[in-house]
Amino acid sequence: MNQVFDVKINVMENVDLDIIANIEYKCFNGEKLSQNEVDYYLNYVVYQTRKILALNRQKDINSYNFNFMCDLAQSIIARYFEKLKISYKPVETGKAITSDILGHSFLIADFNLDDDNKSYIIDPTYNQFFDVSKCAENNFKVINGIVVKTPDLGYFALRADDNVQSVVKKLLKAGYIELTENNAKVYGDLFYKTKTGSVNYFNSDLEMAGSVYIKSFKKSLFKLSYTEEELEDMGMSLNTLSNFNHKKMV
Repeated sequence: MNQVFDVKINVMENVDLDIIANIEYKCFNGEKLSQNEVDYYLNYVVYQTRKILALNRQKDINSYNFNFMCDLAQSIIARYFEKLKISYKPVETGKAITSDILGHSFLIADFNLDDDNKSYIIDPTYNQFFDVSKCAENNFKVINGIVVKTPDLGYFALRADDNVQSVVKKLLKAGYIELTENNAKVYGDLFYKTKTGSVNYFNSDLEMAGSVYIKSFKKSLFKLSYTEEELEDMGMSLNTLSNFNHKKMV
């Protein structure tokens, strides 16, 4: 995997399962978490999801780009969160941002922290949009003044400022990032710039405020692609460490 940024994904080989089990218990019972607990937990969830995806394709997790795996990743995490009563929204870029852009599925999830409630973008397969071969200018295809194809997100990220690149690198490594206005703008704008049609050739002027993206993401009505039963049949379900009295979310 030759990517535009030299970022290695976060690997958790020595997970403290007692810590994870305690966090799962707290989530299930609506108890507050510390910031350290949320970060440790989300790193665990993303890594376990990436591991499931890589094993399914018999790929090395450290070099796999997770192409076309976003729907599966979204469902794996969402169905797991349901078991723990963690609030989430499945989102798809074409419905949440605008049509005619790169389609991609991800999650917004909410956590109750000691000092505040925070939402997070969770996107374990974000890496697929940063392959060097797909991020070159020659990926722009224009016919009669109409953009019919654009490079992937890495093309636009390489031409952005340090703030954008810092957010991108964090998400590439961890697979999640807090849903702040700044982070939402970086995340949303890079997808927005892949819009096809009668737009500026380099799409550099396509952007919106972070607050607009946040509102759109949180209003998402997108449906998950896989049930828990389907994931179990494929051997791709993420299970809790303890048995809870699970109730399906409405």
